[in-house]
Amino acid sequence: MARKPRKPVLHTVLIVGEGLTEEAFLRHLKSLYITRGCGIGLKIRNAHGKGPDHVVGFSIRQRNNAAYDRVIALLDTDDPWPDKVVKRARQKKIELIGSTPCIEGLLLRILNQPVPEQSADCKQRIMNLINGRLTIPGSYSALITHEALEARRVQIRELDKLLNGFVKPTNN
Repeated sequence: MARKPRKPVLHTVLIVGEGLTEEAFLRHLKSLYITRGCGIGLKIRNAHGKGPDHVVGFSIRQRNNAAYDRVIALLDTDDPWPDKVVKRARQKKIELIGSTPCIEGLLLRILNQPVPEQSADCKQRIMNLINGRLTIPGSYSALITHEALEARRVQIRELDKLLNGFVKPTNN
């Protein structure tokens, strides 16, 4: 009897979003960047808000439940990140990526739109541009394409860092 070929070892990544909008956006990115057999096992989790301390704590608990090669937390910067939270994340090897001032602000920057200072204004502006609800991954497909993301990642450092989580690192 012939043996089945072994599956390649996956590079495992966990990306934790602060809330429902982050989760939907991350799932949209996954649909664009992760394909079967690409060598990456990517899990997306929702921390359900409650600020940076909770998101980092949630990420740590998720990491403790399974072995991941890389853990990334995507969270807003409208609530300050206390130094002790940043230090705890660094100690636990959790990469923090901030959306300024919120995920809707990052989405506006991706779409090359002006970003208001207040989160509520960002939410209103993006809702006028996106066809659908921000909590549904398919709502992003018309405007936030693979080509648009690749073009904007050069100007948006946070986007570049986030998209690097969707790529298997090369061995040096």
